[in-house]
Amino acid sequence: MFKIGVVTNEISDDLEEAINVAKSWGLEYIELNGVWGENICDVDEATLSKAIRIVRASGLTVTNIGSLTLRCNLEDDEEYSQHIKHLLRSIQIAPLFDVNVVRLFSFWKEENVEEKWDRIFEKMELPIRIAEREGVILGFENVSSGNVGTSDDLERLFDRFDSPNLKLIWDPGNAYATGEMTPFPDGYEKIKNKIIHIHAKDVVFNEQGERIWKPIGQGAVDYKGQMEALYKNSYRDVIALETHCTSASGSRIEATKESFDGLMEIIQGIQETYLFVD
Repeated sequence: MFKIGVVTNEISDDLEEAINVAKSWGLEYIELNGVWGENICDVDEATLSKAIRIVRASGLTVTNIGSLTLRCNLEDDEEYSQHIKHLLRSIQIAPLFDVNVVRLFSFWKEENVEEKWDRIFEKMELPIRIAEREGVILGFENVSSGNVGTSDDLERLFDRFDSPNLKLIWDPGNAYATGEMTPFPDGYEKIKNKIIHIHAKDVVFNEQGERIWKPIGQGAVDYKGQMEALYKNSYRDVIALETHCTSASGSRIEATKESFDGLMEIIQGIQETYLFVD
């Protein structure tokens, strides 16, 4: 029904360990973000070569390069220049993993964001034009720590940049964490035609208003509704676990497995419902 993957450093910073665990769960898709404590776009050539060897030997498919482009301060021009170099590096290494999608953000969140949209979009222009020139897809991820976190923010972004090289990594958990109380169905309906990839995490707010990441199915996001809508809308690309939580024992592996099991339980229920439809 769906292709399920995982962001490797949600399991372990050790890429080889993360891949071995993912394979033991029957997963066939991985997303490369942090490897051995560094972003995949920041490692040296020897480490990059090691990563390529491990991934190719695994037989797993890389869905996208989890680059950190524009996860920086809006008004720091020197930092911005470094992030453009980071983007170019991500574009350079993507084909080494047989993938054409690299990630994009929208700077660290500004306090008075309504006054900063023109500046934000001005500095997002260059990465998008570079992507068009290079023929790669920028997978934009909505995050609570950035300036584009909700579906309303995403509508503003895609209204400004109508580019075939800009697509969405939809994260309903991040949308909820930003303050969007109904990322499904309301948020999803606004942006569903832009989605190229999905991150799955769950979240709640405690009585003090603090955000707490939870395994899939234990938070506030309606993943049953979201998965059913994706199925009905013929989404057949990858849904990647990006749990951000740890188990009671402090284990990322246990928490990610718990999320995997929760997601699969939801999907199995949907599959049984639609068993005779296809």
